Amino acid sequence: MVEARFEVEVTEDTCREFAALSGDYNPLHVDPVLAATTEFGRPVLHGAYSAALISRLAGMHLPGERCLLHGLRLRFVRPVVPPARLIVSGRLASGTPESGRVDVTILDAADGTLRVSGSYDFDLHNVSASLAPSARPLPAVVDRDRPILVTGALGAIGRALCDRLGREAVGIARRTSDTVITVERIEDIASALPSFPIGGILHAAWPAPDNRRLVDVEDPAATVEHHVAGPLRQIMALARLLAERGLEGAPLVLIGSTFASPGRHAFRMPLYSAAKSLLPTLVKTLALELAASRQRCFGVVFDVVDGGMNAAMAARTRLGHEDRSPFGTLISPDAAAGQIEWLLGNSSTFLSGAMIDLSGGALP
Repeated sequence: MVEARFEVEVTEDTCREFAALSGDYNPLHVDPVLAATTEFGRPVLHGAYSAALISRLAGMHLPGERCLLHGLRLRFVRPVVPPARLIVSGRLASGTPESGRVDVTILDAADGTLRVSGSYDFDLHNVSASLAPSARPLPAVVDRDRPILVTGALGAIGRALCDRLGREAVGIARRTSDTVITVERIEDIASALPSFPIGGILHAAWPAPDNRRLVDVEDPAATVEHHVAGPLRQIMALARLLAERGLEGAPLVLIGSTFASPGRHAFRMPLYSAAKSLLPTLVKTLALELAASRQRCFGVVFDVVDGGMNAAMAARTRLGHEDRSPFGTLISPDAAAGQIEWLLGNSSTFLSGAMIDLSGGALP
């Protein structure tokens, strides 16, 4: 049995401090005069403070620093009236120390009265090696024969691509770094780049996934602009840049996701899925348009990449994705970059217009 506990003192100052933190200045919590007229006689501790104590139990004790909370349930049995000393206790009720449910009680140390009961579900988040800084800094722009632009160069796949390509790569990112060219808007990329011929563009930048149902979006215009229209404009700008400055045969490579495939649509991130589903049409369209200036366009589709936006996935979620793979594993950013590097070595014009699925046969 896995258990943990700690004790904490709460005072009327605790009520005032938590009110300042939360913005909840309900007189029941901060006004001694009004509180004196209630059955409690003194200000009552915020219920949300109890939730904070349970968060402390999860994040510092059970399971500890790698805790990733998925849900929290509370029942306020009796109010906590400071000053009081509280005992916060947790017991693993189901699952394992890596993934499970913890039952929690908050007791009054003076008389043993149950003040709060509850539970939380947790997993352990992963510490991915792909998040560590690259052993070799991304190369700055130098003279080279066929420089390849890599957007999203500070992300998991973008960094891996720059590491793979070495001095051929020119990293592009929105965040400032002395190892990349900083471009706030990819649409303005042409004016931000020095004048040199381009040997290819690898588009690894993409907005973080959404998490709202389409029918619940309060500001559709802004949300669609961010997740769908913006990425579309960026791809158009990259294609225009390649048409104007690309060397013969230079490819525009768009990195897709199986979340845009039938049976794999990510209904919890519908705009991300919808935007990625544009890529097959864009690849075929731009393959035709870029052929006029002797460049190519193709797309690469991966399943769940073990890094980047997936770095914090829960252990049980990871296991589910691994079970869908015939080989029981997820592709690493470096392995994904290696597959793109392999495709860059194919100079055939017949590659243009293709969406290449490199998901390893993962099931829907």
